[in-house]
Amino acid sequence: MSTCSNCYNGCTEIVSDRCVKYTGIDVPVLGIKTGDSLSFVEQALITFLVSAVDGTGVIIDLSSINVCNVVQKYLPTCKDLSIADISKALIEAACDIQVQVTANTNAITTLNADYTIGCLTGVTASSDTHIIVQAVINKLCTTVTDLALLTTELHTMYSSNGAQLNSYIASYLASQPSTNSASARMVPYCPIAYYGPLSGFPTATDSLSLSGAGIGYWTKVYLCNGASPGVPDLRGRVIVGTTVMGNNTFPAQTNPCGACTTCANPLYDLGTIKGSNCITLTTPQLPNHIHANTVNTVLTDLGHTHLINTNFSDSGNANRQVQGGTAEYTGPSANQVITNTTGITVATTITNVATGSGDAHFNIQPVIALHYIMYIP
Repeated sequence: MSTCSNCYNGCTEIVSDRCVKYTGIDVPVLGIKTGDSLSFVEQALITFLVSAVDGTGVIIDLSSINVCNVVQKYLPTCKDLSIADISKALIEAACDIQVQVTANTNAITTLNADYTIGCLTGVTASSDTHIIVQAVINKLCTTVTDLALLTTELHTMYSSNGAQLNSYIASYLASQPSTNSASARMVPYCPIAYYGPLSGFPTATDSLSLSGAGIGYWTKVYLCNGASPGVPDLRGRVIVGTTVMGNNTFPAQTNPCGACTTCANPLYDLGTIKGSNCITLTTPQLPNHIHANTVNTVLTDLGHTHLINTNFSDSGNANRQVQGGTAEYTGPSANQVITNTTGITVATTITNVATGSGDAHFNIQPVIALHYIMYIP
């Protein structure tokens, strides 16, 4: 800056900084050029320094920099970017990153919680997630290898093709009792009274066949009609417990050797069949009684008299036969008294009238007819 000559000549105000002229080179960044007064130059310098201190005056060009999205979304658009703009965007982005870091930290903590490792090997319940995942991958690979080996062995040793193997498996599964089958709900070998109608009986599927063997849902269940091996014929029969059950003490009502030895409850071995629908009584089974078929009665007459009228019209007959004895006619006279002292014996025969036809009588206790079914494993 050159010295000022005649500084007061022509000055409207006596102010030294407005009379002093800047004679240096132009400074576009500060807005200073040659000929500006000292006061203008001072103000330009002050304005620049203030903007430099608060960041508003420092303009940064980011066009050549790849700014990430987390920062870019906080930078203002349609204006030059100052240090303040960039600083604010960086702070906002940092806060976003912190939120994400916290969330990820929590997620990792959850993932790293103790596991139930089951059949995994080489790890513990508290192993890191990566280690657990790797152990799962290893186990899966081992299983795949073992399965491939099993498939090969089954194919070469047990079956000529996969379809045949599937058929074998299906047949085996079909032969096993299912919890949805009636047989799974029954006691083996024990006939059970069934109150309702059999499902679809006697249709061809999911029922019981005409022979009594179960089909579908009723597989291994049999009607107790004696048509299948090992199945008793309970048609029209009442079930009785066998007397051979390992306990020799009987109650009086069922004791085979009871006081009534002629009609005591019989011994029932397993499968014993006894009884009949009707009974015909025989003579030994009738109650003790008496029939008087012939009665000989002797009437004893100790003596009596008969008054005989002898005035007969046929008086020429000298002798007359009278009841109670023989009297001799002695001639025409009045009434004659005849005395008989002999006893009279009279034989009497009594015959009972026959009755009854000898038919049998029913021998049926009060009953109810049901289907009997049994499960044979």
